[in-house]
Amino acid sequence: MTKRKVPTREARPDPDKEAKNRADVATHAETMTAVAALRFAGVVGEQDPQTLVAEMTDRIKAVVGGDMREPERMLMGQAIALQAIFSSLANRAAINMGEYPQTVERYMRLALKAQSQCRATLETLAVIKNPPVVFAKQANVTTGPQQINNGITVPARAGETQSEPNKLYRGARWAMDGRRNGERGKRS
Repeated sequence: MTKRKVPTREARPDPDKEAKNRADVATHAETMTAVAALRFAGVVGEQDPQTLVAEMTDRIKAVVGGDMREPERMLMGQAIALQAIFSSLANRAAINMGEYPQTVERYMRLALKAQSQCRATLETLAVIKNPPVVFAKQANVTTGPQQINNGITVPARAGETQSEPNKLYRGARWAMDGRRNGERGKRS
């Protein structure tokens, strides 16, 4: 007796699972960075996307683990490139000085933007290398609906409190009811 073949269904991929996988890949930092790098890194030749994603994953894991050498190198490289852009644009502005004032202005605006970005990049690098020290005088941490009054002393009993006279009233010539200070009785 021969076994009868049971028709099997072809394993069709679940469209929801495929969409989730695509969304998962599209939201990973490594993937999106690799896509951008592939589009802009044509100067270094053809790149394999999987190798690029793997390399980015390794570098991101190193930074997450506390190794800041790569970001420091990256920021310093960017600062050097921005300085080169600034110098080139400033030189082009100088060449056009006197003849084409609008062109000079455009080049100088771009040059100064590059200079500003260079400064910001170096400032970021300095913060990474030497993080600022924060001195916290006081931290008010609550876990529920609590009121915190700093520097205000609350008396033990309400009956013992004595309100201070109003500082604005002390030197006034007229009382609030229209009488002069020190007068008694009704106002005439």
